[in-house]
Amino acid sequence: MERWKMEASEKLLDTRWVKVRRDQVTLPGGMRIDDFYAITIADAAAVVAIDEAGQIILKKEYRYCYDRELIEIPAGTFEVGETDSLAVAQRELLEETGYASEEWEYIGSTVESSSKLTNHMHLFFANHCRRVSGQHLDPTENLDVLVVPLEKAVEMVMRNEICCNSSAHGILWAARKLGR
Repeated sequence: MERWKMEASEKLLDTRWVKVRRDQVTLPGGMRIDDFYAITIADAAAVVAIDEAGQIILKKEYRYCYDRELIEIPAGTFEVGETDSLAVAQRELLEETGYASEEWEYIGSTVESSSKLTNHMHLFFANHCRRVSGQHLDPTENLDVLVVPLEKAVEMVMRNEICCNSSAHGILWAARKLGR
């Protein structure tokens, strides 16, 4: 498969949170696009966390861009200088839910929006999670922890009540792995 060729690139925005560039590209068939935008946000890690009773630990959080609460698996972005996706996943699970685990498995790196975003979501499976503390939320976070049977979470994915791609991916992966 032939690749697109970048002819020129211009940085439009370069902040701690987001980078936006406008590229001029030529497609394999010769078509030219003068304003193809690429958006870079920090990589993130997300956790499919199963407690000792076999239930999944989720969060319900208001998301400004969608102006509604969304149900997701615990997740968060890499801080500046962080490179260890497992450490990010472990930190975010503990901060957002107060849960921790000794059993971690890397599911893989997913692509959230393949046409414009350049970041990856690193998915992890944490089994036999136990509550070890309260939440330690960032000032911008306001979320509720939900603990539900994994089968119910799968039903929520199938009814599109859980509609975030990485959350749905991780939940279905865990259900298959655990034979549920």
